[in-house]
Amino acid sequence: MKVSPTGSIVTAEIAAEKRKDSGSLSESAFETLLRKAVGGTGADVPAKALNNTIFPAVSGILHPGAVSRMETIGRAEKLLAVLDDYSSKLADPRYSLRDIHELVVGMETEKDRLLPLMESLPESDAARDLINRILVTVSVESIKFNRGDYLT
Repeated sequence: MKVSPTGSIVTAEIAAEKRKDSGSLSESAFETLLRKAVGGTGADVPAKALNNTIFPAVSGILHPGAVSRMETIGRAEKLLAVLDDYSSKLADPRYSLRDIHELVVGMETEKDRLLPLMESLPESDAARDLINRILVTVSVESIKFNRGDYLT
């Protein structure tokens, strides 16, 4: 974009650049190609009725199994982020074990909420195995923390 010395945009130069940059197809040529691709003659054709058609991505209605799977994966991802935060706070001497204890209690609570959701997933689902590993890690870290393994 060019600015004239007075501070206003030079519109004639912009319009000339747009004409140069426009493709070799004019609107009418594009319209012709579009009609050929669609297979229409150009006459208005009434749209077909969309009776009993479901658009899950548009309407927000998803298969119940898909919702719980997506919710389960999302909650597992959040729990993994909490585990990462827990790990970084354990390594940081600015945080006391009392501060970290609240995080451990939250991890245990979320683990208890996530377990039934994980068990609702099919056995063959790869997400179930991954979520199970996350839950085992949370259990092990909770036991180690409550046992006093991190006391110095």
